Amino acid sequence: MTIAPFAPGAVDSRRTADMFVQLRRQGVDLERQLTTGRRADSFAQLGVKRGAALDLRARLSTLASFQTNVKDADLRLKLMLQNTQGLAQIASQTRAGALAPSSGVVGGGRPLEQIKAQGDLALAIDLLNVEAGGRHLFSGRTHDQKPVANYQTIVDGVGAAITQARIDQGANATDTGFLEVGPAAGANVTLSKTGAQGFQLESATSSSGAITIAPFGPGDPSATITVASVPAAGASFSVTLSLPDGSQETITLTATDSATPGAGEFTIGADEATTAANISTALGAAVGAKATGALAAASAVQASDDFFANPANWYYGDTQDPAFARSTAAVRIDEGRSVSVGAQANEQGFTRLLSQLAVLAADDFSDGDRARYEGTLSRVAGNLTPAASDQKISDVGIELGAAQSAMAGAVERHRASEAILRDQLGGIEEAPVEEVAAKLLALQNRLQASYQTTSLLSRLSLVNFL
Repeated sequence: MTIAPFAPGAVDSRRTADMFVQLRRQGVDLERQLTTGRRADSFAQLGVKRGAALDLRARLSTLASFQTNVKDADLRLKLMLQNTQGLAQIASQTRAGALAPSSGVVGGGRPLEQIKAQGDLALAIDLLNVEAGGRHLFSGRTHDQKPVANYQTIVDGVGAAITQARIDQGANATDTGFLEVGPAAGANVTLSKTGAQGFQLESATSSSGAITIAPFGPGDPSATITVASVPAAGASFSVTLSLPDGSQETITLTATDSATPGAGEFTIGADEATTAANISTALGAAVGAKATGALAAASAVQASDDFFANPANWYYGDTQDPAFARSTAAVRIDEGRSVSVGAQANEQGFTRLLSQLAVLAADDFSDGDRARYEGTLSRVAGNLTPAASDQKISDVGIELGAAQSAMAGAVERHRASEAILRDQLGGIEEAPVEEVAAKLLALQNRLQASYQTTSLLSRLSLVNFL
């Protein structure tokens, strides 16, 4: 190693060279900023502002994750809302058709309401089995499993349940609902329960003292109708019976002088015993008609309800209590905030619709029994008019719609926050073209002036000066 000899001006020369190098480096950096639009190639080059930049980027990343969550859930929600609206429309149309049927029953054929119910049941099953992105939307947390059994499984199951229910309730063609009307014994006619199922005695009234009924109250196993005196034409009595589905039917018989009484009438006899015999005949026919009509319809509807009350018969989704179905899927949309977007096909509103469609689809109306058919339609219409405390399909749609609104609100907030954060980040990381160009021009002027000054000084000598 050698030590350079001291020479006047050597230090100044080195300083000048270092200044040119530094200015050149600044120029290269400004050219890079002008080309890339960024102040630095790494966070380290941002100096004390790198912490703020990293924090802003982390917050932007969090917003992006929330937006991704919302985007993924929004597609599912749109499908769920669309299908829920479709199910609500099916329920409304089925109820309207049941209240005002467009066709009767033709022996050997199927009524139009049944044909429509069969198609609607298949459609309802498809709507509840909808899938999006590998997730079944009405399965709760068991989203990899189709929630509802196929059409044939349900129709066969409900059909078998209806057949067995009519046997159990005494509601087949020649049955009387386990309620026997005995032959007249003098002026008395006995009405007796012969089985635990079927009709249940509820109450009785008489418009005339000529006919008395006792005892007669809810749960009584029998009652005696007594003709105390020959009634006048127009005198009547009524017997109210309760059915398995909780509904009631009333049989009213009116006294007539006609030897050929119509439905709901009995002929006034020459004495009390003859009148009692006529009452027995008319009451027996009326009970039989109610058994094969209203009781058969009530048994069918109740059998379908019982079938769907047991999820093992038809439902393969989440076993979570359907009252809390929304909580089976949550979407985090903001810091400390999530919305619930789950649904289960066994929720009360969906189950009610499937049950009513299934009883219409599975029952056999080919015998042309109008009373049974109309009784079934009447009960279906009533069941599709839920009480205020019962869940409706529209309630599900309202809850999902509220979740969608919350998500939309979150998206708007995220967009506003993102714009602010990106503006702040841009102030740290981005290099404005105008600012960089001005700095580059100023640097160029400095370099040019320095070069000119150095050139002049390099040519300056005592000889030239003299």
